[in-house]
Amino acid sequence: MDYFTILKPGHRLRQIRKILGLTQEDLSGRNMSKNYISMFENGKRSINIINATYLADVLNSKAEEQGIQLDITASHFVKNEKDIAREICIDELDKISVNRSLDKNEKYWGLYKIIYLSKKYNLEDLLARALKTKGNFLYREGLYSCAIAHFSKSILYFFREGDIDYINNCYLAMGKTYFMDKNYEMAITYYNLASSYGKEDSMLYYKALSYYKLGNYEISKSIINKIVFKDERVLKLESCISNII
Repeated sequence: MDYFTILKPGHRLRQIRKILGLTQEDLSGRNMSKNYISMFENGKRSINIINATYLADVLNSKAEEQGIQLDITASHFVKNEKDIAREICIDELDKISVNRSLDKNEKYWGLYKIIYLSKKYNLEDLLARALKTKGNFLYREGLYSCAIAHFSKSILYFFREGDIDYINNCYLAMGKTYFMDKNYEMAITYYNLASSYGKEDSMLYYKALSYYKLGNYEISKSIINKIVFKDERVLKLESCISNII
């Protein structure tokens, strides 16, 4: 999995230095010896923000001399692998959610990358979001069993994080998925679970529709009667039940 390998801080310096064709001597200065750079690159010495800033400035200057816009920052040499992994995962999640021009393969590849890195570096909050997002994609493609599997996994991590809003959202998503798979009993079960972690009012329509699909029209009607603000879909369902009862 070399594509997903995140280099240690010193290795990042070595990588950039070699790309620019520079020696350790080229980066050394009055306040930083070649030996210090060598030890940092080999992971035998840490670096502080002052020295990291010096290295970033030197590299940017050397790159500019070669006509290269590097724009490296000191944080690139200070942050550990987990910090970098978190940044990559967040950037990928934002790109997937905002960039509508991405095709299906690009989205799934991005999610695979997030899931791999978040597992490797124990980023459970981001792993949960990635699994939930992938579940949403699978749901839209009609792959309901796979969607349920991803929602179920994501809920476990959301529970660990104590994220009530996402737990509610996942239970609702599972209810809708079971509904689309025509398993209305399970749909009702998850709508009830969603209600226990959020506002019940928002679940009433979905529960009423599920009971309607099961032929339990009286229960469906009693649930609709609890809905205060009835939009077009609720009024339509109410009308269908009235025509039957």
